[in-house]
Amino acid sequence: MTNNLEMSLAAELAAAARHAPRPADDLLVRVEEEHRRRRRHGVAGFAAAAAVVLLTAGAPFVIDAARGTPATPPPAVATTKAPVQEADPTYPPIEEVWPGAVHVVPATLPNGRPFRPEVFLDDHTVLVRTERDGNADKMDGLWAYDVAARTARLLVQVTPPPKTVVTASFVLADRDRLYWWTVRKQERKRIVDIWTAPRTGGTQRRLTTFEGVPGYGGIDLEIVGDKAVWTLWGKGGVFEMPLSGDTPRLLPGTSEYTLIGWPWAATPRHDYKQRSDKQVIFGDLLNIETGKRSKAPVEPFASCGISWCVKGGTLVGREGGARELPGMPDISPPALDRFLTLLQRGKDDGLRGQVLYDLATGRGADLGLRPAKKGMPTATLDYRARGLFRYDRDGEQVIVNLSAIR
Repeated sequence: MTNNLEMSLAAELAAAARHAPRPADDLLVRVEEEHRRRRRHGVAGFAAAAAVVLLTAGAPFVIDAARGTPATPPPAVATTKAPVQEADPTYPPIEEVWPGAVHVVPATLPNGRPFRPEVFLDDHTVLVRTERDGNADKMDGLWAYDVAARTARLLVQVTPPPKTVVTASFVLADRDRLYWWTVRKQERKRIVDIWTAPRTGGTQRRLTTFEGVPGYGGIDLEIVGDKAVWTLWGKGGVFEMPLSGDTPRLLPGTSEYTLIGWPWAATPRHDYKQRSDKQVIFGDLLNIETGKRSKAPVEPFASCGISWCVKGGTLVGREGGARELPGMPDISPPALDRFLTLLQRGKDDGLRGQVLYDLATGRGADLGLRPAKKGMPTATLDYRARGLFRYDRDGEQVIVNLSAIR
């Protein structure tokens, strides 16, 4: 088995983990908390699974049906030298490729507190969050951080409700307000509260409350005009509610769908109960506004976004056309329907590092990271992050404003 195939398997398994349902019992609470802190789904289990797959595939043997013992395979009649794998193309550092969109900043605010970037408020200001004890479910502040001056201003003193167990993966911002959500325990139920505060700073206010979140799950939230729209983790269905308040309603025909970027929803989600090689994750696409549906033109195992599908190292357009990628992608949907991160192979067929790749222009940029271990991505691009890509490098944070890349 070549290292390239190992990269493919590991990358596909890691990506599938990010679409998995959240744990449903208390045994996995700490795993969920680590997921929440890292803003990505855990991949440890899939790394182990990948190792099993790779070891099994790398050392095949034949079972003698009569004796139930390993049989010696027949000697090869002829051997052919395996073709030499060429290294993936190299790209300049990300700071050189998109200088106006890339910002390298400290890991802490001027007051010494670690922070997590959430969304760009303008070209030089990022909304960031702070958390007590490094726990993502104990968010205590939202700040405006100036990436040029490296100064921070507190916007909202966040107070999670009692018995909060999960807090929003991402905080949203529209022209006037900020939005996030929490999940709390109430007897044996899980209650979701959606919160808002002024974009310029002020007091948080509860927008709505509802129950029905499975296990330690949550929601993926979007703000669309004067409505909040969301999908339940691990359960599907696209719901909406006016920002002025009302009873949430399930949008017709969406009970099996996951919101992937308004007005688009897709199915199926990754399902642990189904073999991954039988799935095209998010292969069936629905435009909620028009009712138009489309089916991905790829075979399992693959993963799709709005315009593109990824199968191994091949990019396939939903409307047709395919091309090879200069590396092995993390096959979650492209961010902004445009950007992927790719694991790259060096001359020795080993891992060289990662690049951020723009599907629209074909440009790529090296992230400046050490090679990933065991084929797993070092930096993870999440399509739900609304145009912000961040990763850790040499004790600092690299923040990329994807929306500013032309």
